[in-house]
Amino acid sequence: MKFASIIKILLMVLLLDGCFSPTPPLPQPPRPTAGYWFDTFRARRSRMKEPEFIAGSARIKLTPTKRGIPIAGHGHFRKHSKGVLDDIYARVLYLDSGRQAVVLVSLDFIGLMNPRIERIRARVSLEHSEQIIIASTHNHAGPDTEGLWGPALLGLLPIRSGVDKQYLDWVERRVARAILRAVATARPARLFLGRTLAPEGLAKNMREPEDVPREMVILRAAAEDGFTIGTIVNYANHAEALQDKNRYLSADFPGALCREVDLALGGVTLFFSGPAGGMLEPNNDPDDPEPERIAFKDHLGGALAEKVILQAVGGMQEISRPAIRLYNHRFELPINAEGLVALAMKLNLLEPRPIKDNHLSTEATLLDLGELQLITIPGEITPEVGRMISAELSAPYKMIVTLGMDHLAYMISDRQWQDPRFFYEREMSLGQKTTGLVLAAIKQLSSKAD
Repeated sequence: MKFASIIKILLMVLLLDGCFSPTPPLPQPPRPTAGYWFDTFRARRSRMKEPEFIAGSARIKLTPTKRGIPIAGHGHFRKHSKGVLDDIYARVLYLDSGRQAVVLVSLDFIGLMNPRIERIRARVSLEHSEQIIIASTHNHAGPDTEGLWGPALLGLLPIRSGVDKQYLDWVERRVARAILRAVATARPARLFLGRTLAPEGLAKNMREPEDVPREMVILRAAAEDGFTIGTIVNYANHAEALQDKNRYLSADFPGALCREVDLALGGVTLFFSGPAGGMLEPNNDPDDPEPERIAFKDHLGGALAEKVILQAVGGMQEISRPAIRLYNHRFELPINAEGLVALAMKLNLLEPRPIKDNHLSTEATLLDLGELQLITIPGEITPEVGRMISAELSAPYKMIVTLGMDHLAYMISDRQWQDPRFFYEREMSLGQKTTGLVLAAIKQLSSKAD
């Protein structure tokens, strides 16, 4: 019997035994003491007749201070941290054309659910929350921010959420602070685009070995004096070079990538994960000794950083007279009542969110900069689904940002749904209809941009 099926049976036994009671929804966050000055600033900027394009950036540390934090990703057995290998951050880039603005946030987390993201937005803005885009790097060496890696029976069966709510409240405050700092330090800027290929052999596809996308798309915001304000890197690979045996908190290879690009170019570097589901992984052995896994993490991040740096200093295409167009779309997704995700919700392993008629609400956002279109996907998609989404976008440069605004597990194509190699992804999904409904939402967004 498959491992996922065993877990499902055990979870159902616990549920029928009445071991779990409903948890209340997340409350509204408190109003900021300084008020919603972000909204006042945006109102002033939008009234300007000929505003300069401005950009600002910030980073803030999110490393938990407690020891023994549950580490998200992989299995449950002995997955508690015994120290910090490198720090975990929120990284922010703010872009403002006057009439419109966008805040882009990258978190070194496995994922963050939409209700938490809404609370972060509510700490910054009452009127322009849709201008704040938040995505996770899908880091498998960070704290449990979703609930699936708490105490587990026999080291296998999760019986209580691993989320530390006090920690996530602290994260909310810190991310909001970083967003406001990026806005407050914004200055006249220019935007540049580039693309490059990751070196061969750094990633592998565990399901379809022949399908290993290598493209990295890069957006750089630079001040008028040429100094970098912020850089965005979009690349598809699971952030799990430290593998399952790791017991240290880390930002994994995206942390190493961002650190090296920051050192070379300056400013703040953001990593957004591309279509890496089903299953793009770092090409190292999970059974390697710890020093070798740490070295590979740094090697992978450094090799990617080198390509980004060379692309930046070798010449990138400038976006002439950049304008921001932003489109947000909320939509409903049905939940497979027999699936593991539904069971995790019923068992309160995941943070509560509104469910109506067995549907949940999520969102996708399209950022259109003319030459670049960035689209957020509320889950993990395969490279094949990524190509379907890319076909809906019209810009010459495209960023598909997974784990954007939510984390709703795996989204695979109809063909992959019939493929036995994707058994795990089927079990860990909302259901077969999910991908089609996400694609329909993307089509609605892209039609608004045309």
